[in-house]
Amino acid sequence: MSKDTQIVETVTGNWLRFPNSFRKFHCLVELSDQLSLNINVKSGSVHVHKKDNDQVYQQIGELCITSSGRDVQCSVLSTAASAKESDTKTPPKQQSDAS
Repeated sequence: MSKDTQIVETVTGNWLRFPNSFRKFHCLVELSDQLSLNINVKSGSVHVHKKDNDQVYQQIGELCITSSGRDVQCSVLSTAASAKESDTKTPPKQQSDAS
């Protein structure tokens, strides 16, 4: 295994490989065999990671979830690396409101 990676345990007891720069927050959840969510309860941010060809989970974006009264807002930020890799038609940053 590469010296520039680390293995980190998810809430279900699975172990995933991340770059050494990865910092685990309050809750690391594996969504599928390709995606994981690193949830920061204090800030309301959710870092989205996707497994690369070397089986290392790389950050591809971040969700910021906030609420005001009865409204919930979600901001989506794509990382520069994922924006280059994908041919998505959505801008790197977009906001949506859910009520």
